[in-house]
Amino acid sequence: MPFFCKARFSRVVALALPAALGALIDMTQVLIDFYLVKDLEIAATAAIGVAVQFMGLFYVLMGVFYIGSNAMMSRFFGAGDPKSAAMVYSTFSAAALLFSVPSFLAATALAEYPFELMGVGDRVIELGGSYLFVMAFALPSMMLNQIAFSAFSAAADIKKPLMIKIFSNAINIVLSYTLIFGVEPLGISAYGVAGAAAATVVAFYIETACYFYLIVVKKRPLSLILALDRSLFWRGVKIGIPGGAERLFTYGAFLIFMRIIAAFGDSVMTGYQVGLRVESLVFTSGIGFTIAAMSLTGRALGAKNPEEAEKDALFTAFLAAVVMGAAGVLIAVFARDLAEIFRGDDEAVIEAAVGYLICVGISQIPLGVSFVLSGAFRGAGDTKTSFYINFTAMCLFRIIPSIILAKMFDNIWPIWLAMAVETWLCGFWLYFVFKRGRWKLIKV
Repeated sequence: MPFFCKARFSRVVALALPAALGALIDMTQVLIDFYLVKDLEIAATAAIGVAVQFMGLFYVLMGVFYIGSNAMMSRFFGAGDPKSAAMVYSTFSAAALLFSVPSFLAATALAEYPFELMGVGDRVIELGGSYLFVMAFALPSMMLNQIAFSAFSAAADIKKPLMIKIFSNAINIVLSYTLIFGVEPLGISAYGVAGAAAATVVAFYIETACYFYLIVVKKRPLSLILALDRSLFWRGVKIGIPGGAERLFTYGAFLIFMRIIAAFGDSVMTGYQVGLRVESLVFTSGIGFTIAAMSLTGRALGAKNPEEAEKDALFTAFLAAVVMGAAGVLIAVFARDLAEIFRGDDEAVIEAAVGYLICVGISQIPLGVSFVLSGAFRGAGDTKTSFYINFTAMCLFRIIPSIILAKMFDNIWPIWLAMAVETWLCGFWLYFVFKRGRWKLIKV
């Protein structure tokens, strides 16, 4: 099949668009919570923003299971072996549920610790700790949902997860407003940021119930098998551990980056969180293209067609660069207008957010390439490569320069510029390593 052709375009978009819309719905819910609490107090805005960043740590363990199971199920679906894919799903679902218990206990016990580590104000620690404490109750559901989504994406069926996401988040929006502000005539108290977290927890369990119905009752895209295969589990974990390690170390680097930003004061930190929330709208398209790359690469390799896998991955990266690059231009041009939506009355916050948005706007093209090629490596089972490149680039080109620049300048702009430079360097690095093609030889 030619590189540029309607069939390839349709295949990529059919996977990327529903996945991107699902991610957009998730991001929109966070933005809605972010917007709703803005009238409470500035600490509430900062608390949810920082809490959402720390929730990425929840996805470290989930990443091991998601990446490992997805790589294996994609290969099995590509090879026309849905029964083996079903065994992978069943085994990893049981393991995910088991491992969620200690994660839940740790999250509830240490809910305030991440905020204390960041050195934010006492009120942000209090509010953020309550948010993370409540969110910890969603961990079992979140892990099961990740494995179920992995099964659907491996089967190239993203539309059903999208429908589930729309349904659960519609309920989430109503509950968020109700629990944040309360409804006095109904005797419902206002719980502020903790109420926003409680609404999200309910939405996650609604998603779990929907996936349970489709897989257990309707047997789509595979069926639940009441058996476990330890050999499949360890094969998947071997693939997933570098992916989980990438998330762990990358999030650790992001936390260090946040700690550098926090030293510039609460207004700059809040501006950073505002910028992240705006940028997250563009991230959704990148997530969609990443999921498409993972599925298409794994399925093509399962069908023993590595050249088609490479074409699919590079074409997906091309589309991601176009879409995210165009969105980046809009973000940079309308940076102030976007920032004012969330903190229209705070000039210091707006200035920090504008600087961040301009710098991320000019680096969306390489970010799209990085998203997709990292996904292609994972879909091929070559999780070590994406780990080494992404983590090394983050440390050498972002964290270390930012530490030096923070000591040299009493201004956040050099930090934002260092971030943009790192994004470009990482994108080029991933592309050149991907073109070498060693990922085509990985056995899963």
